[in-house]
Amino acid sequence: MNITDRDVARTMVEYGGSFVSRLGHAALAADPTNLRTIREAFPEYWANYLRMAQQLFEVERQASAKQNNNNTTK
Repeated sequence: MNITDRDVARTMVEYGGSFVSRLGHAALAADPTNLRTIREAFPEYWANYLRMAQQLFEVERQASAKQNNNNTTK
């Protein structure tokens, strides 16, 4: 499971409140230096949304595996 900074930022945009969503948008637009600045300035937010992105990835993986199993058993 490779969660990228873009995955975290997209999760912030989609699931964050107004402030966190805007941080996500800023992270998506940032160059590497400014992205590092955002991550270092808001480590708790970044860690929380990293965990959320990982959980979402796992749920999607499980749903895909279940769908594939359903398709092969029909």
